[in-house]
Amino acid sequence: MKFSIAAVLAMATVAFAYPVVDANSHVKRQNIVTLDPATPSMSDQGGNVVPFDSARVNQVGK
Repeated sequence: MKFSIAAVLAMATVAFAYPVVDANSHVKRQNIVTLDPATPSMSDQGGNVVPFDSARVNQVGK
């Protein structure tokens, strides 16, 4: 009995904590970048794919 009450309370907590998603909203896509897939790349803060340049990496030991 105690386990079923705890399980129901846990399920209710998850149901209330789950964010409401608008199904009709547009999905944000990244900016179109013509980047060769064979070149090293990474993503910036905005999620856009940018080419990786090792010469611009901050190396504290040097």
